[in-house]
Amino acid sequence: MPTELELDKGFAIGDKIAIKFPGGKEKYYEITQRDTLFYVSSHSAVAAGSTSSYTSMSDLDPPTGQLYQIYKIKLVKGNVKVYIKQPAATNRWGTNKSPEAGYLTPYFDEANVNLFIMQDYPPSVQIKNDTDVSVTPVLRWFGWRYAIKELEVKPEVYTKIQIGGIGE
Repeated sequence: MPTELELDKGFAIGDKIAIKFPGGKEKYYEITQRDTLFYVSSHSAVAAGSTSSYTSMSDLDPPTGQLYQIYKIKLVKGNVKVYIKQPAATNRWGTNKSPEAGYLTPYFDEANVNLFIMQDYPPSVQIKNDTDVSVTPVLRWFGWRYAIKELEVKPEVYTKIQIGGIGE
């Protein structure tokens, strides 16, 4: 079962997981299949000195019976700041005292993240362009796509994951 240091390895077929949803509800699943996930998102141009509104990444909203795990996001084009919310009202990457302080920039080259996505809980992205030219950013998302089967009984051994940030 993966730990924070093994996110790029993902879950194995047969692993059991407990998913905690926003609001506190918890359900148990078994991984029945897996595949890699590579997704490139090209965003609309953001004018110099402006900020886009949050946009739902609907292409990263999996169908019923699937779970996506994003373990790395790379900003491949654009000298911008990238903010993520998941669910739509919850900032990711910042702290409780400074929720807007966590963002991806080109200085990080790529960011290792721990973002689990289920149906109806895709991330939302906001782009802030502090430069004096218009920028059309491009992000690459790396992860795993799992087929999952809900379990009726709590398994003895499982890994807990959460949809959204801590405290959701």
